[in-house]
Amino acid sequence: MVQVKRQDRRKVYEYLLLEGVIVIKKDMALPLHAETGVKNLEVWMLLRSLRDKKLVDLVFSWQYYYYYLKAEGVKYVRDKLGIVEDVIPATFKKADKKFEDDAPETRQRGGKGGRSFGRGNRGAPRRNEETEQPAQ
Repeated sequence: MVQVKRQDRRKVYEYLLLEGVIVIKKDMALPLHAETGVKNLEVWMLLRSLRDKKLVDLVFSWQYYYYYLKAEGVKYVRDKLGIVEDVIPATFKKADKKFEDDAPETRQRGGKGGRSFGRGNRGAPRRNEETEQPAQ
């Protein structure tokens, strides 16, 4: 069992509450976690404990652990830190969708008036007036 100092636990919980997700590299010999400044092993142990309590979800991909805070986890972390309920993790906030509205109309594809990216017109061959001149 790893003993974690109170201020280190607080740093990890504050970061998790602020962001809503924390990423840990699967290298337990790493001296410090990049975002929190706490030992990587201690961060992993804290989040493993929260996962056992079903307060965070775990996704493991490409040698990285991704821990996502659940709604029950937000309540738990707020209680542990003694923070008011106005603090909401970044992953719980709705995304600003300005980037979709700013897209120019000329970039339409497919059946929306632009060229399709299929194999072309497979119907009758095109008739070109220059090549179809009557023989005289």
